[in-house]
Amino acid sequence: MEKEDTKATAQTFDGGVTPEQVEAWKRQHRKAYRIDIVDGEDTHVGYFKRPDFATIKAVTKLAKSDEVEAGKVMFNNCWLGGSEELREDAVLFMAVQAQLAKVLNGCMGSLKNL
Repeated sequence: MEKEDTKATAQTFDGGVTPEQVEAWKRQHRKAYRIDIVDGEDTHVGYFKRPDFATIKAVTKLAKSDEVEAGKVMFNNCWLGGSEELREDAVLFMAVQAQLAKVLNGCMGSLKNL
């Protein structure tokens, strides 16, 4: 009896974003981030910009009462393009949130007593 090959082919879903589009986003927003979320064999790619002050204010206010809604505000206001599954699938969405939190805390500072 032959064994059937059940291994699925891995796919990457990026919403059809081109390298030229990525370069345009980098010029327009100064910083652009690519977030890759691996789900089984598939990879979903999303592109995001840094949040502005209005977004940070809204996220901070909402986070006190509804962290998921705060995450949606962050996602929607920073979203540039990519796999729509990142927005629609709750598990993928939460994985993106963990990465977006790193954007907020990604800068380093130092304090020196003079």
